[in-house]
Amino acid sequence: MIKIKILEILEKLSPEEMKEFSDYLNSPVFNKRKVISELFDLYKKYYPLFNDASFTKEKIFSKLFQKKSYNDTVFRNLNSILLSHAENFLSLKNYLKDPVLKNIHLLSELNSKNIFSLFDKNFREGLNQLERSEVRDSEFFLNEYNLYLQKDLYNSFVNKFSKDDITSSGMSFMKFYIMKLMEIQNYILYECRILGLDNTLFIDADYIDKTLKIMPASIRDMPQVKIYYNALMLERKQSEKYYNELKTLLFEFGNLLEKEKLYNKYIDLIDFIKRSRKSNDLGSLREIFLLRKRIVENGLMPENFITNMFFLNLVSSALRLEEFDWTFEFIEKYNMHLLPDHRDSVRNLSYSLYYFSKKDFQKALSYSAKVGYEDNYYNLQVKNIMARIYFELDETNPLISHIASYRMYLAKNRTLSKKEVTSHSLFINFIDKLFKVREKKKLYKLNEIISKAGKTEFISRNWIIEKANELDI
Repeated sequence: MIKIKILEILEKLSPEEMKEFSDYLNSPVFNKRKVISELFDLYKKYYPLFNDASFTKEKIFSKLFQKKSYNDTVFRNLNSILLSHAENFLSLKNYLKDPVLKNIHLLSELNSKNIFSLFDKNFREGLNQLERSEVRDSEFFLNEYNLYLQKDLYNSFVNKFSKDDITSSGMSFMKFYIMKLMEIQNYILYECRILGLDNTLFIDADYIDKTLKIMPASIRDMPQVKIYYNALMLERKQSEKYYNELKTLLFEFGNLLEKEKLYNKYIDLIDFIKRSRKSNDLGSLREIFLLRKRIVENGLMPENFITNMFFLNLVSSALRLEEFDWTFEFIEKYNMHLLPDHRDSVRNLSYSLYYFSKKDFQKALSYSAKVGYEDNYYNLQVKNIMARIYFELDETNPLISHIASYRMYLAKNRTLSKKEVTSHSLFINFIDKLFKVREKKKLYKLNEIISKAGKTEFISRNWIIEKANELDI
């Protein structure tokens, strides 16, 4: 099989994009060498996996040049050219997604070639395209600035001074600048906190406040500006005040932000709750649940995909809040938004957690058995829920055997993190104690178990405390 960079692009293209790329290569505007189109046509036969045993350099070369011996230099050069075309094709596709940006480039060309008769029409069209957008984020105002910049050049060419055009250009740039400045500074502070870096890249803390003060009130009062300001201040001050203001602004004006940035702002809120409030607080858990729920129901997931951990965390929090109907509908409706490689495992694990919470332990057991053993995380989750299922079903021998297997997995798996080993080891110790208390009817140890479990963080801690309390009755 062939391992070359062009195939890394081709295997990611959809069937429709493969057709578009074929049209691109067959256009003399972009490609004048027929052999490049022929090379692509040969590769198409092996799309999308490119893993056929007969897919070799020699075979492809012989199809292109039937009377020539294989020449590696020629083959590599042809693939390099095809790769360059594929990169240009992707660049063109991305460029064509933004009609406003396309219009700005057209206006620039009209100015450079002195084609003034077409300028006004295309300038108005560019503004109309902008106005049709509900989003009013920093890139919106950058595009607006660039449109007016071209208009200002046009005005100078035709000797037509316009105070309104100059004012609009300046205001658009200031809106872009202050939002982008706060966004970048927020990101720098976040990275410094996460990676433990010094914050030398962060500008003077008073600079942004001073800059905002000298800007027109119409800019300071923009909801988008307030969103970026409160997000930055939340990262700087870690204060409930900025959390509440940011959340209120996002709920009312979040539609003005680009989807990815709005998603990140919700993640900022969730991150703040996790770091500043007690982990076992049901009010905080509900708050996080509602924020995650809002992300999903408003379609804010990046690339319309849901990460495995986001999905499972949302399922777990919903079940703990006894949102059973919502949880089942969520799994049913949104599992197709999971990345394909782990979709089945995440879906089956989610159903297992759901039926466990509904106390249908046999169904929970059947779904846990379907979870793929793809990595440590799924292995540990399955071992944990199966231990709880056996305990709930009072399956003595399976539980004893499973606990031993669980311990062995933790002891022998060197790829597990210290945190994982500690968390699951504590769970095993507590469930083992609960099992022995239940079997030997020695209830005097329950208070000790409840007390110790309440002071330590580990997986399924709430379940351990719940079972201990039930035995204490």
